[in-house]
Amino acid sequence: MPRSVWKGPYVAVSLLQDVIAFARRQPDWWSKGRFQGVAAPEVINTHARASVVLPDFLHCKFGVHNGKDYVRIEVAEPMIGHKLGEFSPTRKIPVHKVKSGTGSKKLNPKTGKA
Repeated sequence: MPRSVWKGPYVAVSLLQDVIAFARRQPDWWSKGRFQGVAAPEVINTHARASVVLPDFLHCKFGVHNGKDYVRIEVAEPMIGHKLGEFSPTRKIPVHKVKSGTGSKKLNPKTGKA
């Protein structure tokens, strides 16, 4: 069940404070540069995976904690309205190794047959 509309989107207070502090440190980039395609000058690291991406976060770079390290994310327009944790996977997909000795036969270079 989604969050009630009258409550508004959930954003951690610490994350908002970090974004506001970033905007004050980089006023030129915040007002003009991010809309002209200039890369964000720094990454905002956060543990707030449950926070919703707001339109004010557009083109900002976040480091979202996945339990082990920070996964870098640059916010694009399709991400608005989703949670930060959706873009930082917490589980590692297992990769199975292929055994080199079984299943594949060596070919004879002269005849081209096994």
